[in-house]
Amino acid sequence: MGELFMWCTDELADVSFVQAFSLLMKLFVDHAEEYLTISEQEISDFVEKFLEAILDVLKIKLKAA
Repeated sequence: MGELFMWCTDELADVSFVQAFSLLMKLFVDHAEEYLTISEQEISDFVEKFLEAILDVLKIKLKAA
């Protein structure tokens, strides 16, 4: 039972992180569209490259752990 509880709390923490990160990315894109004079496609390209960079960093950190 204790292992199940730990798994559930870990899952909830992951969901909360994903939801928070998604919200931050949405806010960034919304404000970028409002304040920057670049196209929606350029914003999408930037966000995609940014997310790729985050994934690369996470992969490196996970391998080191």
